[in-house]
Amino acid sequence: MSRVRRIVLGWLSVMLVAAIPSLMAAPAQAQWAPTGLVLAQNAIDLKQAVEIARRAFGGEVVKAEEVARDGRRLFQIRLVNNGRVRDVLVDGESGEILNP
Repeated sequence: MSRVRRIVLGWLSVMLVAAIPSLMAAPAQAQWAPTGLVLAQNAIDLKQAVEIARRAFGGEVVKAEEVARDGRRLFQIRLVNNGRVRDVLVDGESGEILNP
C-alpha cells in the first residue's frame, strides 16, 4: 500500500471516529423525510392534545383522532360535558386550540 493511500485512509478513519459522537447526539424526535431531516421538537401527540382539550373545556372524551387539513396536522377531540357535545381542534405542532 502506498504511503499516500495509508495517509488518506488514516485521515478518513480519524474523521469518521470524530463524527460518531455528533451523529449519536441527534435529537430523539428527528425524523427522516424525503426532503431531508425534519425536526419535530414542538410537535405534540394525540394523548397531549386530549389533555389540552380536557384542561380547557372539561368533560369526557368520546372521540379523538388525528386529521390533516390544508397540509396541517390537527387533532379533533370530541368532548361531552353536562350533555353538551363540543368538538375541539388542536394544532399538532403548537398545541394551540384552533376553535373553541
